[in-house]
Amino acid sequence: MAEPAPAPETPAPAPALVSAEEAAAAGVSEMDRILGLYKYLSQHPSLVSARIISIARNGISIQTVWSQRNLERNIKQKFTQDFSLDADLQPLVESFPVDVSTEVLSTSSENEKLKAIVREVVINGKPRQFIEIWDRNHLIKNYDLAAHNAHGEIYTDNVFSSFQFSPDNTKLMYIAEKKLRPTEPIYKQKPRYKPCIYTDQTEQEPERGTEYEFKPDWGEQFEGRHRSAIILLDLEEDKFWALPFIPDDYFPAETIWTPNGECIVGVAYKRYKRYLGRYGCSNRESYIFLLKGMEFRILTSPGKACKTPQFSPDGKHLVWLERDIEKPHHNVQRLMHIRWDVVETPDMVVDLVKTNITIEKNKQFYGFYGQTIPKRCWSNDSNYLFLSTPQRSNIKSYIVNLETKAVTEIENPDGSSLSILDVRKNRVVFTRFSMIQPPQLVVGRFDPTAGNIGDLHLYNCTQPLQIPNAENLMYEHTEFVYKTNEPVKDFNFTYFGVKTAEEQSMPLLVVPHGGPHYSFCNQFNMDHAVFALLGFAILQINFRGSTGMGGDNIEFLSGRIGEVDVLDCVTAVKMALQKYPHIDPKKVTLYGICHGGFLCAHLSGQHPDMFRAVVMRSPVIDIPSMYTTTDIPDWCPTNTGTQFLETLPPASSELKFTEVVLKMFDRSPVRHAGKVKAPTMIAVGTKDLRSPPSQGKLWYNRLIANDVITKLYVYDDNHMLAKDVVEIDFVINAALWLLKYINNTSKELGKSAVMAEEVPK
Repeated sequence: MAEPAPAPETPAPAPALVSAEEAAAAGVSEMDRILGLYKYLSQHPSLVSARIISIARNGISIQTVWSQRNLERNIKQKFTQDFSLDADLQPLVESFPVDVSTEVLSTSSENEKLKAIVREVVINGKPRQFIEIWDRNHLIKNYDLAAHNAHGEIYTDNVFSSFQFSPDNTKLMYIAEKKLRPTEPIYKQKPRYKPCIYTDQTEQEPERGTEYEFKPDWGEQFEGRHRSAIILLDLEEDKFWALPFIPDDYFPAETIWTPNGECIVGVAYKRYKRYLGRYGCSNRESYIFLLKGMEFRILTSPGKACKTPQFSPDGKHLVWLERDIEKPHHNVQRLMHIRWDVVETPDMVVDLVKTNITIEKNKQFYGFYGQTIPKRCWSNDSNYLFLSTPQRSNIKSYIVNLETKAVTEIENPDGSSLSILDVRKNRVVFTRFSMIQPPQLVVGRFDPTAGNIGDLHLYNCTQPLQIPNAENLMYEHTEFVYKTNEPVKDFNFTYFGVKTAEEQSMPLLVVPHGGPHYSFCNQFNMDHAVFALLGFAILQINFRGSTGMGGDNIEFLSGRIGEVDVLDCVTAVKMALQKYPHIDPKKVTLYGICHGGFLCAHLSGQHPDMFRAVVMRSPVIDIPSMYTTTDIPDWCPTNTGTQFLETLPPASSELKFTEVVLKMFDRSPVRHAGKVKAPTMIAVGTKDLRSPPSQGKLWYNRLIANDVITKLYVYDDNHMLAKDVVEIDFVINAALWLLKYINNTSKELGKSAVMAEEVPK
């Protein structure tokens, strides 16, 4: 059972929640009322990472990294904070936060004597990267990467990047953009004679006329990732080496040192002529490789997508996650293993889970999803592995016995989500959160000799800031199973809002998730918290096709989008109206991003009298036109039940391209645009490579042509519309839009209401 952390000495007072009427009486505009709430909630920091930096007989020290919105600077400000705990894991001291916003990567040596930092700063209007090496006393080395000019930008994302000291602390390894031959315009005035400059590096002559030549990259969120290189920085000789032994048809990533420091293991993505987007797509062909001297060797079988290799502390075990390369862009994964000290063939620890399996203590387990292996994930004896993964409506954490392959769920009695951040010497650091609880730091102790190894006696190290009116808020998960003969019949949804209210007094915000192979997992979401505190009930829907419910559930949606997911959303709304009588059926609204926006369009078109107002961002509207412009064209035929065609099929082929296009169009929301009645707000990003802005503009044009009240916001941002200046504008405008039209009873809106009809069997 988690012990309560001491309350902050000077807690920030929660703002009074005032109604629109009270705000108007006080002369406060609706926009400023919402802005005040947004500003307060933005003070809640998110826990990015944590690292156990020392363990002694009398206690433990943990260094954490947090991220918090800074509205005045329009940035997400990062800071570190250190915590000291006694031998019983009770908090003793916490440091003041220290700003580290310019740090984009950092790592410590295993003996904690050295720390390396990639720092990114803007100089003369251009971003520059530096590598700093610190010991316990001072900065000992600082490398200006622009001056050394050994490679392009260092990768700092959580998919391709690596940043690690060698075991002897003499080298630093990371992944960076490969240095390509420089380019210059066809015409450029030059001096008649070249100056005589002595240098120990041979510079390539610039290539003329290729300045604007297209170079394929990994798409949305990974623009500029053309060719990767493994870089070794020799800290004794201050030299940079780009390892040349990777074949050209592979893109190395996620590299780690072997236990003896003589070899490198990593992930090698297969390079094709056309890159397909990697962000949100775990089905890109990739392998675990070994680089031993000049020998490059693939360790895993073909037709797989592999990631997150990690060695055990004793150096005897290598584990990673892999999945089959198949249609769904996200799917359940295997946990794989090699006994490194005897170099055996790969062994499967946990197989793909098609529905669910029974694990220790008769718990149900639905498989591994997402980026589930932390950088440090092992028990002290290297026999147990610690992982976290979405499961139904939560994120849960597990212990896997490598020898017996037994899976044990870590106990978390309060029903919140629990995610592992770091493991060292049998101490485990987590982040705990829920829809009504911002992230907090939690620590536990693992005892492999205990009768119940899943009980880690968790202790809270931090106490989140108070959420206004939190005592009156609740969340509740609901599982639903259709009484049909379909092979997959189950989905779930979560209610988030007040515990009780007068009958039919509250509006409902229906939120289908994006992906579509994603899930809502009982996480604190500031958008949803704002809407809940403004008086909305929130309905988060994990329709069939969502992750965390087994591979069969995910695959069931392929070829059925716009049908199965729509049915599940409508079923969830009808169930919620029956279960929560305080929801007003005349005030049901929609809110979604990407595939969630796709479903908002479908739902408001297929069920025009059900919804009062709609907000969508980065929506998918017309799949055939998206097919020609998105960074993941394979998404379009995969989800509409047809074949991905790189080229037109020959005339003799049974598959006709027109049939492919017609099937994609048949699943598109644009077919139903003429039936939409609900006022609709749309937001798009000009730099969106996933759901191009032309998709949202198409929906806007279709609706205004039909005299539907519609507004379009165009932001200078990518698919997620996550820039701070964009987020605040979008969320507050969305809230104003929804509040306006749930309270507007003018005839121009039509009936727009759904009654608590019978739920489908």
